[in-house]
Amino acid sequence: MKRKDFLRLSGSLALGTVTTAPALLVSGCEPAPPVPREKVTENDIALLNDIADAILPGKGEVPGAKAAKTGEYMFMMYSDMLKEDDKQLMLTGLNRIDADAFELFKSDFSNLEKKKKEFLLKNYHNETFAYGKQRAAGLPADDHFYGLFRSLTLSGYFSSEIGSTKARIYNPVPGGFSGCIPIKPGQKPLG
Repeated sequence: MKRKDFLRLSGSLALGTVTTAPALLVSGCEPAPPVPREKVTENDIALLNDIADAILPGKGEVPGAKAAKTGEYMFMMYSDMLKEDDKQLMLTGLNRIDADAFELFKSDFSNLEKKKKEFLLKNYHNETFAYGKQRAAGLPADDHFYGLFRSLTLSGYFSSEIGSTKARIYNPVPGGFSGCIPIKPGQKPLG
């Protein structure tokens, strides 16, 4: 190969590299749509923690659901306790949350800012409420995944050490039953 041909060929290769590299970098920055999961796995615990924390965030000195590791509780319930239709409901919910976060915000749920997470969950809450109204009117309505997530979040949080000792007044040996106890505004409920 002659020197002139070599320089021309190497120049065109360099030009091709200079023009295609930025295009490849930019295309690599676009988020890919989520792949629907076929089952809930331990890899989903972080997402479950984020969902639980958006449902029950920390307030002041009281840590939220993520600090109580509610995602681990939710996964344990999925693995060991839930009926098959509830397992399918949780799977459907996780896939829908992923798809909605990508469709609306081009991001996954865990990376969304707090207001966007609250926006999504508020919509799911409203859907759950509408499903309940349909059912109350005698119309057919399926269960909504948000109700399952909310109930698992609350049971997981308030059965945890953080929920039992920091979100409530911890009373390890309760006394007799008192049906009507006045509570001051802002006072924690008795545990």
